[in-house]
Parts: sequence; structure tokens; C-alpha cells
Amino acid sequence: MLIYLLHFDVKIGNPDNPRGQAQHYLGSCKHLPTRMQQHLRGEGARLTQVLRERNIGFVIARVWPGDRAFERKLKRRKAGPRLCPICRKAARAALLPPDPLDDFLS
Repeated sequence: MLIYLLHFDVKIGNPDNPRGQAQHYLGSCKHLPTRMQQHLRGEGARLTQVLRERNIGFVIARVWPGDRAFERKLKRRKAGPRLCPICRKAARAALLPPDPLDDFLS
């Protein structure tokens, strides 16, 4: 079995409440290509159905081997951004000081 993390192109939910937004979905499956096709058709989880309805894309950000117990353990952490390499890379980039060449090249 595989556990997978989807990263959405944009956050969905209440923009006035950062805790009321989602940018990740954590799920499990036996065959990842088949499950992704279900999500793309809007036949997967309700959250990915909403993505399709709103024409929001997503990518597979991370995959782990594991069982349902491991999936539940990850879900209970409620740590999508910390588990997501895309978000972690963006957070690191935001912490970098501005590049002095940016002004020169503009």
C-alpha cells in the first residue's frame, strides 16, 4: 500500500481564516496511477471533487510505503505543509535574504 500527499495549486477554503484553508490531501491506495485518475475525474475524495469543480490543479508531492495505520498517524499530525517538499522549499526561499543582483538586473 502507498500513502500519498497531494499539493493543490491554490489553497481552498475560507481566505479570512488561515486555519480554515487546505492546500493538501493525504490518502492511501494500492495502485497510485489508478487512484490519481479517479481524483482527476472527480471520483476520489470529496476534497479532490471540489478541486475539479473549481478547476484547481494538484501534483503528487510525496509518496510513502505504508499501511492504513501509518496514513492515520500522518493525518493526525495535521502537518501537510511540513510534510510537503514543495511548501518546505517555498518556506526556505522566503527566509533567504534578498539577492543584491535583483536590483542590478531589473
